[in-house]
Amino acid sequence: MQEIYSLNAEQLEQRLREATVTMAWPSVSSAIDLAKQAHDGQMRRGSDNPYIVHPLRVALILLEVAEQKNAVVICAGILHDVLEDSNTPQDHIEDDFGSQVLDMVLSLTHPDQKDGETTFERNKRMFENMRWAGRDVHIVKSADRLDNLTTAHQAMKGERLSEYINESKEMLLPLTLASNTALYHALNAAIEKASVIGSEAE
Repeated sequence: MQEIYSLNAEQLEQRLREATVTMAWPSVSSAIDLAKQAHDGQMRRGSDNPYIVHPLRVALILLEVAEQKNAVVICAGILHDVLEDSNTPQDHIEDDFGSQVLDMVLSLTHPDQKDGETTFERNKRMFENMRWAGRDVHIVKSADRLDNLTTAHQAMKGERLSEYINESKEMLLPLTLASNTALYHALNAAIEKASVIGSEAE
């Protein structure tokens, strides 16, 4: 998996398109096109990489680590931040990719933060709701979090990084264990590595 972190956006896109060319509907290629449009001009926090590298890596993690071959799951991985980070209408996703993909993307979208609510509290509320969203959603969220943890030291420091590691371990890891063994081991290793990096930075 570590090898994908040496690839730029164009290389990630090419690898993903080639790996999914035989997949049936919904179209992974169309999902890539929509994600590129939705995230155009956005940058990955803490780096000089375009944001699109994140959903592309998530999709490759789903393919290569979690061994997911369902186009619905791959498309949801590619589109998981589209509603949250752009003005893309929900109807667009449902019309082009189906209700299953839309439902998964909605489950993976952070809820609005309530007045007086911390980011940790909002995320806890999201994970509690996600418990009932189904195995495929848990797998996509685990791949998303795996990529975020691998690069967390670039975007988060101190207390927020500690919170992020703790919520990954306490709220997500049990869902991952019940959903995909390979992804569980990769996520657990990423949590441990992020914890070491976080400790060294203090």
